[in-house]
Amino acid sequence: MEYKNTMEFNTTDEMETIFTEGNKPLSNLIVDAALENLDTTQEIIPVVSITTMDTELVYDIMIDRVDMIETLEQNLEVMEDYEDYERCQKITDAIHYLQSK
Repeated sequence: MEYKNTMEFNTTDEMETIFTEGNKPLSNLIVDAALENLDTTQEIIPVVSITTMDTELVYDIMIDRVDMIETLEQNLEVMEDYEDYERCQKITDAIHYLQSK
């Protein structure tokens, strides 16, 4: 699977921190990929490939089409925490759109 976005971290601990403490750039990538693919028939949407320098761990983040609403809802909370209300509105609109389909 081809990823147009990549992230690289020096250590596995650094990478794990983005999952436990949140990371706005990562959430932006996830939200943008979801919004760009609202009408796709693709079952798996590639978002970003993350690598760590110390262990050469590769972690691929993808959105499963059936989990799109849940993914958007989870990232809505992140955007609210960062007070990115413009993106919150886009997420809310996308959730309503997907629920109406």
